Amino acid sequence: MKLLGAALCVVAVAMPGLMRDVVGLGGVGLVSYGAWMIYPPAGFITAGILLIVGTLLLALGNRAAG
Repeated sequence: MKLLGAALCVVAVAMPGLMRDVVGLGGVGLVSYGAWMIYPPAGFITAGILLIVGTLLLALGNRAAG
């Protein structure tokens, strides 16, 4: 029972970061899908650009924090 309680505490601590990431990826997907509906190659280009920008922001944030 103590193990379950500890596991729930870990999940509760990790949940805000996980939800932020899920919502962010959902937003990338929706923007890319909208661009794809206008012109199919634009969807792939948009998704790639958004993922690259997100990765760069994460890398810069980790470098500034560490």
